Amino acid sequence: MSEVLNSIDWMQVISVIWTVVLLPIITYIGTQINDYAKAKRIDKYTDILYTNVVDAVKDVYETVVKDIKHNPNLWTEEKKNEVKEIAKTKAINALTTSAYQMLKSVNEDFEEYLDSLIGTVLYDLKNKT
Repeated sequence: MSEVLNSIDWMQVISVIWTVVLLPIITYIGTQINDYAKAKRIDKYTDILYTNVVDAVKDVYETVVKDIKHNPNLWTEEKKNEVKEIAKTKAINALTTSAYQMLKSVNEDFEEYLDSLIGTVLYDLKNKT
């Protein structure tokens, strides 16, 4: 038994264990931690985007919509779309570049998502009790 233990190249055994067992486990754990951190950043950026959209919609309503709504001839579909674009631009401009790029990369239809978010905020503000 002693001869067998003495004849084993322990550096080779440790190298094999490292390569076959430990390295894949460490890589897997690192990937999971990275994915978790990315998901947390996305959640944080989504919350920030929602806050920006709420602020932008309120701001646009106070500065643009209130004046136009008094004259029904001016409040056309074209004007509604123009006001929505102003709100979208304000919300996007309030984001950091990295937040905007990450949200855009995880949402292929980011513009549609932003449109629906603005619609949701408008609904929430109109139906606030």
